[in-house]
Amino acid sequence: MQLLEFLSASDLEAIHQATMEILQDIGIHFPHQEALDIFKKHGYKVEDQLVFLEEKQILEVIKDIPSKFTIQARNPEHNVIIGDGSPVFVPGYGAPFLIDPVLGKRDPTFEDYENLVRLAHVLPNQDMSGHLMVEPQDIPVETVNLRMVDANIRLSDKAFIGSTDGREGAQYTMDLIKILFGDKASGHFTTGLINPLSPLRYSTDMLDALLVYSRANQPVVIASLIMAGSTGPITLAGLLAQQNAELLSGIVLTQLVNPGLPVIYGTASTNVDMKTGALAIGSPELSLCLAAHGQLARKYGLASRGGGALTDSSTLDAQAGYESMFSLYSTINSGIDFVLHAAGILSSFLAFSYEKFVMDDELCGMLRHLWQGMEVTPETLALEVIKNVGHDGHYLGEPQTLERCRTEFWLPAIGDRSGMEAWWKGEQQDTSARSTMRWKELLESYSEPKLDPIINKQIQDYLGKMLQ
Repeated sequence: MQLLEFLSASDLEAIHQATMEILQDIGIHFPHQEALDIFKKHGYKVEDQLVFLEEKQILEVIKDIPSKFTIQARNPEHNVIIGDGSPVFVPGYGAPFLIDPVLGKRDPTFEDYENLVRLAHVLPNQDMSGHLMVEPQDIPVETVNLRMVDANIRLSDKAFIGSTDGREGAQYTMDLIKILFGDKASGHFTTGLINPLSPLRYSTDMLDALLVYSRANQPVVIASLIMAGSTGPITLAGLLAQQNAELLSGIVLTQLVNPGLPVIYGTASTNVDMKTGALAIGSPELSLCLAAHGQLARKYGLASRGGGALTDSSTLDAQAGYESMFSLYSTINSGIDFVLHAAGILSSFLAFSYEKFVMDDELCGMLRHLWQGMEVTPETLALEVIKNVGHDGHYLGEPQTLERCRTEFWLPAIGDRSGMEAWWKGEQQDTSARSTMRWKELLESYSEPKLDPIINKQIQDYLGKMLQ
């Protein structure tokens, strides 16, 4: 499939050179003494808390970063390969609220969080479980990250995103991974989301987490969310240059700590709505940024993260549907490897929805089927079948049709194809109601994957110690 590429080679080089000028002349603010010491040790210019990077230094450091790697799950059947040309779908992240079709906006609970982990486990097109899908409000903030990592281990055997809530949250993740996979296990077992603090800086907590993950040989996703006209230039080319500077500086730090560590080059950047001042994630500007971001990732030979089924709508309506499909389609066609926010997000990242989670998973399935294309072989050309049917028959009874009728086409779990008569006779429900039925049925049929009892006891002992 032809990728979206709006930028010419000279456009990409112009953005690259603007980035190099930012890094060399303006620098990036790293308020973290340990990080500053690492840069100094490797010959980078440091003034107070500003780090300045030169093109030669950057290109030399990033050249050995693998563009393809595997994240292992406790069930090897759910290992995910990032960077192999197929998108990895991951649920939404960071929503402070839930949208309930009956109650409206409400605070999520830890029970909600556990339900979302269960759904991530059973939904056919979610390749990993998330970490901060919602922010539970009914348990202490001091222990919530530990409890969420534990929930992902207990309730799903898919690979999962770990906590990057400072040094403590990151260390919880590493400790539990060590218990789950064993002290002598080697490889990559999770990934963590590291966000620069635009413009041109990182927070201390994010840098703490970055160092923990890098030293533990666990990949990180470094991703900016720049708001064009607010935390970055109003022009998309300027936004891309600033974003590139933020990302490359963080990527360089991971490599100074652990050369060759896989890193995912990420974006969630888009524009601000100039009427309301709100973030606009259902906009064509987000998709333009995504396409350019994919091109830059390929220029540097890096795996990429971005996009998803994104919308600014605060309810599961037509706007949520068309914006989500638009952004998800452009994400996949931009060649993005790691699709965070692939399902569940409403209201410009502010809310998660059970209904949207299952609806978006269906969108992921539709686009995955499309992305696979079609097979052209002597068998699929079906000349013998066509000759056999001729001019007056039909294909319903043909052996090829009977053999393939359950597997040849993509089939919706939520979408309605019952026809106009059934609908207008009142026999069918709308998309929101069907989505509610879908997630409830999935939870009713959910079966917790078995965890080795010795490992489970070790995890519970660790939790007991940490939660005292």
